[in-house]
Amino acid sequence: MAKQRKKKCLSYTYWSFAFLRFVLTLLPQTGYIHPDEFFQSVEVLAGKTFNYEASLPWEFNVTSPIRSIGVPYFTVGFSYQLLKIADMFCSKLLNTSLLTSYALLVTPRIFICLLSYVVDYTIYKICTQNNEKANGRLVILASSYATLVYCTRTFSNTLEVILFAVLLYYVADSMIFSNILCRQREYLNKRYERTDNPADRAKFHKLRLFLASDSYRHCAQIATVTTLGFFNRPTFLAYAMFPVFFWLYRGIGYKSVSTLQFNTRILALILCAIPTLIFMIIVDSFFYGYITWGEVGMLDVSIDSFVFTPLNFIKYNIDSGNLAKHGLHPRYLHILVNVPLLFGTLGLFAIIGAVDITTKFLQRKFNLLPTVRSIKGLMTMSYIAPTLFLSIFPHQEPRFLLPIVIPLVYLFANKIKEEAQTELVQSEGSKQSTGNTATNTKSTSSSLFRLWIVINILLTAFYGFVHQGGLLKATSHLSKEMHRLPTYHYHVVTSHVYSIPHVLFKLPDPNTLRIRGSTKYKPGKRVFTYEEGSYPLVRLVERMRSLLDTAADNKVRHRMFLLLTGSKHDELMKEVLNDDLNIRHLYSFYPHVSTEAMPDVSELIRLVSVADVKSLSVSAILDCLKKFITSFDLKLYEVQL
Repeated sequence: MAKQRKKKCLSYTYWSFAFLRFVLTLLPQTGYIHPDEFFQSVEVLAGKTFNYEASLPWEFNVTSPIRSIGVPYFTVGFSYQLLKIADMFCSKLLNTSLLTSYALLVTPRIFICLLSYVVDYTIYKICTQNNEKANGRLVILASSYATLVYCTRTFSNTLEVILFAVLLYYVADSMIFSNILCRQREYLNKRYERTDNPADRAKFHKLRLFLASDSYRHCAQIATVTTLGFFNRPTFLAYAMFPVFFWLYRGIGYKSVSTLQFNTRILALILCAIPTLIFMIIVDSFFYGYITWGEVGMLDVSIDSFVFTPLNFIKYNIDSGNLAKHGLHPRYLHILVNVPLLFGTLGLFAIIGAVDITTKFLQRKFNLLPTVRSIKGLMTMSYIAPTLFLSIFPHQEPRFLLPIVIPLVYLFANKIKEEAQTELVQSEGSKQSTGNTATNTKSTSSSLFRLWIVINILLTAFYGFVHQGGLLKATSHLSKEMHRLPTYHYHVVTSHVYSIPHVLFKLPDPNTLRIRGSTKYKPGKRVFTYEEGSYPLVRLVERMRSLLDTAADNKVRHRMFLLLTGSKHDELMKEVLNDDLNIRHLYSFYPHVSTEAMPDVSELIRLVSVADVKSLSVSAILDCLKKFITSFDLKLYEVQL
């Protein structure tokens, strides 16, 4: 009778959430988390690939650039190159263009989404190689809004998560392999030394020779990933520091491993990192124009022909004055606010776990701490150390901590979704007692899992579709208007919303030289955007009046639009009441929430909280409630004198 092998299959729950991640990417998600998801990659590379007008952010200043283009170019840029090739074939064969606002938005997200499954795979491999169950961990990872939303966006932080996952996989694989190999080597050495039989000594010596070498296992991969992560975000060193140390320290303490190997491994890492380091410097230098192929051909190349963007990044961020421009936060924000906000229940367990480890360390209970040879020790330091290091800097945003989702899932996911353990043969009384405990634990785990799902569904809906959710829809609408009347100049004023990604307008780069017949010309700039941020609407009205006067003097046909969050509609109408500006409401885009300008609920509270119940006006309350709900939109106005 053939032996039946029980295959380890992942649950339908995991596959459902993994598929949901891809579906949500295709919809697409209209939520706008932060301008960096566009202005650190999409705006730059879409403009470069399709010769579209783009608004390059200050990080890409040619004088002192602080962003490397290498990693975004081979991810987001590669996806745009594929789109460009597909559009070329469709244009010739089907006479149809694929270059829509939807395609520009979704194409790089699909590519990033596919790369994000690397994170799932690395967690699965680490668990199975360490003889641990992976299904519960993968369910928590796949159902987290950090995965469903952030890991499908074009943030440099998302690429940092993927690179960190790959790094942890190679380090964990090396540690597991070394632990097994060192034990085998120690055993064979012991047997070799204790036997007096020449034949046995020869046998054990041959077996020692057959053992694979592990000292430099995955050295090139670890060096390459660390270097790529460093260029993508120099803060990657905070994440890579302890994993690299754990890789260097493998086997130290065994008789068969000398401390000299620690130093030779450092040297090997440095040597293996050099090719990637040189390659990334060359890519950045060509992109920013520090070096050209003409200069290479003339051998006119010196040290000044290259740019090292990570150094500029570090110089910029160690200056607290520069960080103040982007907002200063208390140094406890990451630990007490951002970790729970980004990871929810998982983040609370992480804080409790960190406090427990700190307490044991201070009490000198070192035997209760994870060891430097264990995967648990690797994962513990991989979330505590980066969080503490990044807390030193006063500018703190939740997405900066996104990579620690990997160690948190590994360490604490089973507290939220507990997996069934292998049953042991026990006495009747013991079985009954254990059964009650297991039932209570399972009940608690089920409750936590349901709470986890509800919270992450709500956060996925908010950050994926509601937060600044009308801006991308409004941009697509304006793009159609601009192409419908190509001879007009457009002035777009925004208030209490994020920056508009210019490439989604799909307008030709005004600085690109074009040829029509025998005439060479530049198309010129047609769209002008003005960001008023969260300034008072009095200033907004004055700015629009000034812009209209200037546009009228130029005697060029023009149109002016205003994008304003719906919660400010009544205030805007009051400001223009005594003004001769003609503001016409065109469209409302739902849903849209600007946390900087939440709707006013004071009138609704006043109506509901009246002392005399008889004086309650149901119709007034319903009208107020309707007004409150409908104010969660983004309004598009046309402004005229």
